[in-house]
Amino acid sequence: MLAKVMNSTIPTTKKDAFSYTQQHWSALTHVPGFIGQLGGWNVEDETDSCIVGLWEDAFFYRDFMKNVHDSIFYQSGQQKTYTKLDVSIANDAHFVEGVYRYFRSSAIETNYMMKTTLTLTEYEQELAHILAKSVQHPGYRCLTNIITPLSDTDLTIVSLYGTACPTKTIDTLVHPDVKAAEQSIYKMEKNWLVLAQQI
Repeated sequence: MLAKVMNSTIPTTKKDAFSYTQQHWSALTHVPGFIGQLGGWNVEDETDSCIVGLWEDAFFYRDFMKNVHDSIFYQSGQQKTYTKLDVSIANDAHFVEGVYRYFRSSAIETNYMMKTTLTLTEYEQELAHILAKSVQHPGYRCLTNIITPLSDTDLTIVSLYGTACPTKTIDTLVHPDVKAAEQSIYKMEKNWLVLAQQI
């Protein structure tokens, strides 16, 4: 699975415009290989948005970028609504289940998303699974975790939560293989949610 994590910096005066243009991505529902996309606003920084898009693999994602992306992006005018865009792509992303095994069920019920970015001594899938469970807040209903290895040392864990906003868990994360860690929590925008059409 390919995961694309996008953080945008949006001036407060353009938040409504950005949110409106983000809804144009509903066209993704019919694109081959698309799984789903969701995102929202940082609860501590109203100028920061995070969107996570999932694809079956790199082939489908490249085809989308070549044939579909620009028409949606430029027709929506979204490029005029933000001042900075950071994009990270993980070609071998995968899930670590929480309450649900499947992304679709989790995405529909998600109200908050916790994004944990870690710098490790070395990435290993087994370690990523341990860390996903470690950053998952025990007192809140974690629906699923999306593991996005970005390099040999960089990892992002996106944890999806139900009704209540979790508190940060980064202060309690102690592991000898974690060299640095950052964490942000996002309130989901339900009108940004796009899921692949079920056949």
